[in-house]
Amino acid sequence: MSDHADDHPAFAWRRPDVSWRRRLDDLLPWLLSGPLVALYALFLGLPLLRLVRLSLDDEAWIGANYAAVFLDPTYRTALVTSLAIAALVTAVAVVLGLFMAYFIARRDLPGERVIVAVISFPISLPGILVAWAVIVLVGRTGVLTRAAAAVTGGDPSGYSVAFGLVGLLIGYVYFTLPRTTMSLVGAIEKVDPTVEEAARSLGASPRQTFRHVTLPAILPGIASAVVLAFSVSMAAFGTALLLASGTVDILPLKIYSVILGTYDYGAGSAMAIVLTAITVGVIYGYARLFGGAVYE
Repeated sequence: MSDHADDHPAFAWRRPDVSWRRRLDDLLPWLLSGPLVALYALFLGLPLLRLVRLSLDDEAWIGANYAAVFLDPTYRTALVTSLAIAALVTAVAVVLGLFMAYFIARRDLPGERVIVAVISFPISLPGILVAWAVIVLVGRTGVLTRAAAAVTGGDPSGYSVAFGLVGLLIGYVYFTLPRTTMSLVGAIEKVDPTVEEAARSLGASPRQTFRHVTLPAILPGIASAVVLAFSVSMAAFGTALLLASGTVDILPLKIYSVILGTYDYGAGSAMAIVLTAITVGVIYGYARLFGGAVYE
């Protein structure tokens, strides 16, 4: 019997049933993502729900803890200081990162892989080690502190800036700069160099070429670097704990002190939710404006 006979409805039982394979193919992505969804639900969803519940648990009224975050001078100062430090660190890290990224992306550097590995190295460091590096450099007996004292003949303690706002800014820039640099390197490498060469051949100066050709093309990359640096600076804790505890009042340290110092879980949870909303809101805003993820 010919193969065409299988097309007759009477021989439908002889044709392979592919519907179950198609259904399995449709279900496979959901099945493979199941463990990841379970992990997110367990380690992110449940803690967030618990935080929300604690933040709303107040004897006065249901939103009292959130009102305190914005109206209580102590909490409001910590929030404003965190926003100001994150904005300043972001500006410095993105500007410096843009220069470094442009140099790396547009120059054929000998040992470029080694240079990129060295620049990227601080990304893998925990915050405590970053703080320790700052102390080693500009602490009371730091390398740069003693060098400055030896040159000027002054007291080394007068040049120590590790513990306080300056040390905190140095630490934050130290671990955000590699992130912004590598993010911008990827953005600049996507720009076709022949377009920049064409602009220069038409008489544009390097500055005009960067402003009118390169900058518009890498704007989403700059926005990604801004979001990355700002969100990391807002939520960083380990570096701040070692360098700024007791001297600079920022939101992560305030949450830590309120929960472990006064056991005010309601206020601490409300501040944690506000901090989460700010960082997630910035990332969501980027996705709405430029599309895609920050880490692309």
